[in-house]
Amino acid sequence: MGMKQIPHELESILIATPDTLHGAVRFKGTRVFAQSLFDYVLKGKPVEVFLDHFPDVSRDQAEAVIQWEQSRLRQDFGGTASL
Repeated sequence: MGMKQIPHELESILIATPDTLHGAVRFKGTRVFAQSLFDYVLKGKPVEVFLDHFPDVSRDQAEAVIQWEQSRLRQDFGGTASL
């Protein structure tokens, strides 16, 4: 399996290297999987709970990843409604 490509907009926030966590995408400077953020949110937990459990991830980092994903979904599927 090849290296994960980090979107240019998130290169300062996320990283994936083959020698750490088997190349999984993680928050830069941590061992926290980016997927963990979405696991929390999809289980209905607020971002604050994620941040409490992973204090090495900043609110700005978490929000940037969520906003990027939301933007990507809007591009792929259309729509402009926000919560």
